[in-house]
Parts: sequence; structure tokens; C-alpha cells
Amino acid sequence: MDPVFWIVMALAFIFFAYLFYTGQFRWLFGVARNMVLGVAGILGVNAVLGLAGAQLYVGVNLVTAAVVGLLGVPGFLLLFGARLLVGR
Repeated sequence: MDPVFWIVMALAFIFFAYLFYTGQFRWLFGVARNMVLGVAGILGVNAVLGLAGAQLYVGVNLVTAAVVGLLGVPGFLLLFGARLLVGR
């Protein structure tokens, strides 16, 4: 492979190791946790509403996961509120 590729990879590794060592990755782990929990919550609410016969469904994709990951519970409520306003 090209030596430039390996130099860039080494610099990226050093940069991420520095961020990890200084504790600046904490927010990233929080966002990832919120994304996983938010997607599970969306799927759970979709399942419960589907069993109840409601016509409310929020799709799960990268955008909805990012909204829930960055905003947390308010983002979760925002998605379902926006779905109520927009409708089908």
C-alpha cells in the first residue's frame, strides 16, 4: 500500500489515542449510548402502538438515531411529535 496511507493512519491513531487519554471521548460514548437506547425505545414504542392499533410509526434510520443520540429524551419526543404533526 501507499506509504502516505500508513502515515495518515498513524497520525489518526495518535490523535484518537490522545483524545481517549485526555478523556475527551466521553461525550462520544454518551451519544452512542443515547443512540442505542433511543433506537430501542423507538422500536419498542412502535411495537406497542402497532399492537394497540395506532397509525403512528417512526422509522429507524441514521437521521432518527442521530436526533435521539444528540438530543436524548427531548429528541425522542420530538420525533414522535413531528410524526403526529406531519401525519402520513
